[in-house]
Amino acid sequence: MYRTQGVILFLGLFLFSTTVRANFSNGVATSRQSYFFGTKAVTDILCFSKTLLKGSTLPQDVSFTNPTAMKNIKFVTLAADRYSSHGFTADISSGAIGTTSLTIKLNGKSILPYAIEAKFYCVK
Repeated sequence: MYRTQGVILFLGLFLFSTTVRANFSNGVATSRQSYFFGTKAVTDILCFSKTLLKGSTLPQDVSFTNPTAMKNIKFVTLAADRYSSHGFTADISSGAIGTTSLTIKLNGKSILPYAIEAKFYCVK
């Protein structure tokens, strides 16, 4: 009886350690599938969108500079098109919400197992 419990415990620890190692092998340990930056007003309009297709390589930057003066970027959303146990991270690497220029750095599994859609909303 004790031997069976020992074998089960060993197998459980082995499976847990391989799962943890697999999740940390790409340097990104998250299962997040979407990010939101800023606040969206009802009057804000979609001023830029970009889709990173399944099979794209990460890390990658998504940048937008609004050529229209005084039309600041107010809200950004990034979302995977389907669920995966391998999430991604998104951080503002240059610019800021409330300005006309913004760059977001995406990182995750080196080959994307899903598509990510980025949408930038600006003041109308």
